[in-house]
Amino acid sequence: MEDNTSVPRRALVLGPGEGTIVAGSGGTPVVIKIRGQDVTSGGYSFMEMDVAPGPGARPHIHHEADEAFYVVDGELTVVMDGESVVAPTGSFVLVPRGTRHTFRNQGARMAKAVFILSPPGFERFFEELAALRQASPTGQVDFATMAEVGQKFATEFFES
Repeated sequence: MEDNTSVPRRALVLGPGEGTIVAGSGGTPVVIKIRGQDVTSGGYSFMEMDVAPGPGARPHIHHEADEAFYVVDGELTVVMDGESVVAPTGSFVLVPRGTRHTFRNQGARMAKAVFILSPPGFERFFEELAALRQASPTGQVDFATMAEVGQKFATEFFES
């Protein structure tokens, strides 16, 4: 019997800006293009993220997923296990599961990157965080709440 678990169930084309749009942990848009359960038979998720100039993502570890990202526009500074690298437009970064990492945009304009996580699931972190922000009277979520949501998706966040 042939194993079809890795075969997509249907073809899919999404145009610019199409997908599920939610606010990322920094408040800029995250476009979830593919959830793991959508068409990839649980293989990966694919997201597009605008990264504003500033402090960037909180340091974190994905304990059960590898994360890859490709810088589409701009430049990101990526810190993995304490080592800092600059990733300009066209750069590919692979962060193996279990690696403490963060990224930030040190430039003066918005950067854009696409993120692939395998296995998928972390895309739901952004959806849950967005729902909590909408329910909050301030539109914000504190670090403890963000970290608690992260734990649901096998991701550990650090304050610094």
